[in-house]
Amino acid sequence: MFEAKSTRARRSAVPAAAGLLAFSLACPLSPAGPASAKTARADAAGPTIVNRPFTAKPGDVFSLQGSGFGAAPRLFLKGSRQGAAVEIAVKRGDDSTIVAEIPKTAALDVYEVWAQNGTVSSPHVFLNAPEAHHFDMPDIAPGTRFRVFGRNLYLGTLAPTATLTDVATGAALKAPVTLSGSDAYALYATPPAGVVPGHSYTVAVSNGYAAGAQSEATAQGHAAGVDPYASGLPWAYDFIAADGPRYKAGSPTSVEADHHVYNVKTDPALQIKAKGDGKTNDAAAINQASRLAARTGGVVYLPAGVYNAGPNEITLYSGVTLRGAGSGSTKIIYSNGPRGVIIASGASQVAIVDVAFQNLDATSATTNLGTWSQPVSKVLIQRVVWDLGTGGPINLRGDRIAVMNSTFSQKINYFNGDPASKTGGLGPLLLSDITNLVFRNNSVAFATNQNSMNRVENAIIEANRFTRSAADVIVAGPKEAATMTWPFLNRPVRVGETISRVMGRQLTLNFATNVVIQNNTFAVSNGTLLWNNNDGETILNEGGGPNPREYSGVVSSASATTIADAVKCPPDSCPFVVYPRSKVIVFSGAGAGQWRRIAGFDGSTFTVDPPFDVTPAPGDRFAISAPAFENAIIRGNSMSGNPVGIAMYHGAFLNVSTVGNHLVNNGGIYLTPSQAPGVPGRDFFNVSRNIEINRNVLTNASGLFPSYVSICFVMISGNDFAGKSVLGAEARSNKITARKGTFPYVYNEGFNHYTFYQNAGGGSYVDSGSGAMSGVVFQGGSCVNCAVNYRLSTGSINPTIWNAASTNSPGLASTFLSDAPILPAAHGSAGLVNGKD
Repeated sequence: MFEAKSTRARRSAVPAAAGLLAFSLACPLSPAGPASAKTARADAAGPTIVNRPFTAKPGDVFSLQGSGFGAAPRLFLKGSRQGAAVEIAVKRGDDSTIVAEIPKTAALDVYEVWAQNGTVSSPHVFLNAPEAHHFDMPDIAPGTRFRVFGRNLYLGTLAPTATLTDVATGAALKAPVTLSGSDAYALYATPPAGVVPGHSYTVAVSNGYAAGAQSEATAQGHAAGVDPYASGLPWAYDFIAADGPRYKAGSPTSVEADHHVYNVKTDPALQIKAKGDGKTNDAAAINQASRLAARTGGVVYLPAGVYNAGPNEITLYSGVTLRGAGSGSTKIIYSNGPRGVIIASGASQVAIVDVAFQNLDATSATTNLGTWSQPVSKVLIQRVVWDLGTGGPINLRGDRIAVMNSTFSQKINYFNGDPASKTGGLGPLLLSDITNLVFRNNSVAFATNQNSMNRVENAIIEANRFTRSAADVIVAGPKEAATMTWPFLNRPVRVGETISRVMGRQLTLNFATNVVIQNNTFAVSNGTLLWNNNDGETILNEGGGPNPREYSGVVSSASATTIADAVKCPPDSCPFVVYPRSKVIVFSGAGAGQWRRIAGFDGSTFTVDPPFDVTPAPGDRFAISAPAFENAIIRGNSMSGNPVGIAMYHGAFLNVSTVGNHLVNNGGIYLTPSQAPGVPGRDFFNVSRNIEINRNVLTNASGLFPSYVSICFVMISGNDFAGKSVLGAEARSNKITARKGTFPYVYNEGFNHYTFYQNAGGGSYVDSGSGAMSGVVFQGGSCVNCAVNYRLSTGSINPTIWNAASTNSPGLASTFLSDAPILPAAHGSAGLVNGKD
């Protein structure tokens, strides 16, 4: 969470987006502006739009960021179905920002938009065009419905279409779309019979008004088949779940190659048979069946009973399913061993189905499920009940991991620590370094630490229930009093106070790409969660900041396709590290806001794709960042009892939609990047782009945790803004109900848009007239009983507050707007647009 323990003391009177995704349009939208205008080419001295929102409907206020707009820019709009371009009023405009509103009388459409400075027009951009980001599964098979996730996929009016394109041959296949369940963020489609197994496919969507480009993400064709364990995933068709026709137990004509199902109590091939009586150690029988089933693929079948593995681990090999008679009938118990169940290193096509597990060890020393820290693939956990006891987490990594319809519970634990001194402890799930993760319809109850799903790509986390117990607390002694403080309070923990033993939150995702977190419930049991450890987030992404996945640099030279920092990065000693999906992000100068894919890296020079719209100039600043979130949808989740709701801090965030979540007595939602450029060992500047926080409902009825929507910035080092961090974020139609007297952890109640100035060692703030947040839009927000509805400060450039609603209970008064300076600056925000239709 936040760097300083006392940010309130450092604010000095301040009150308490991946590379540009290019697409072509199938509809014949004209590239030309008004007849009298000249169209500028990219990288010319004329106007260039660097950033625009994905979506803007009639009546929506939106902002554009770029350069060369001039002191009095004009803005033009043309719909895909209207004949002529129209000029729309600019509410606020300067050389780098335009704020305007889609006319309420306009028809919903894909809008072609361009700016004009004098007689020169910018290249055109499009609003409401579909963007297909990724599939919900890595494989597609004829007849098995899949989802495409993205933006503007179905606008609720015209019928959308989805087209699959074979990457190898270019052949296009129409995938019929199901409108039921489809919306702007997800489209249901079904692959046709022509899908070729083993071929990779991209997808493009038309929302009826226009067609988007092919998705960057691909899915692999798979033959139609039978899904033996009802996973809905084509890769699970390949499980062998039954004996072949030539196997006949006890017959001299039986063919052993068709022997796939091994009943651990009765199979004649087993030299050791299991008892299932809860007393006999059955680990040897189960492991022997696993080795036999691995020969040609098959099932280790455990009839109803209790199977005691004692201190012995159970190992599952490639091609093996461990299947019980049902989680209420078949149980495996184990204790006093370092491991419960191990999936063999590098194993593939492994399933655990219809069985219960119970860890009886009380020493916090057991790994319940692991892979020897090596990646595995095609692992399915389906209809499992797992009592982890005081042991460690379900620990999986690799590709194609699916956990469905299962229940996990874990007690207070000291895993990797010492029970005697009450140190250590991990949460129940460690599902990290995974591509193609499905975590659906599960129940997870725990008390210690957190669920971690870090470094995941193509992840669907939906319809689960997470319940965190507040019971893992201790009474502070002299050691805690000497080393701990209450965050955001200027006092230490006192001896005798009850405090949280370890940090914890419900779900942490760092460096997550193509991720959907939807329709989950996050609850709290056994009292009230404490936040003395600077924690308590429901969903946290803190992927960036002081770590080797983000660096800042200063441009020494650049071209349309290259950028270099020859001072920091000489050929023989370059500190930059390029991780998968790392981007070049320009954050100062005329081209600020440009995200580009790194196509190559040679010494001090990065090659980018596509070319820059505006070539960076020497002295401009840029970052090499692996996005903390890229293409993320967080929607429809219900949260209660957690100190903080949805937190995006200390990272580069691109294309994140936080939409339609309900938070009751559960803190708020915030986006808060930060800076420490040029600081040895830190050296970062976080940038965010295309962020929407829309239609969320936040209610504080208990007075425990404040409700807020915050788009803010932290200046950890430096005494001026190093560049533009947040471009064009929007918060629309959010409803906040506050409660008087609630302590502001992490933010005050209401809508916040200000800078935390934390550079204690760098002297006073130096006001150069710059800011880190540009063109942020708050529209249609409702704030009930908020002491202050909107808090702004220095560092916000051209923000908008539009159609805000403010109501109070009888006897409660409120201030609509507080706009304070970071001292010694003489002003708060700059260029505020504040009004109503």
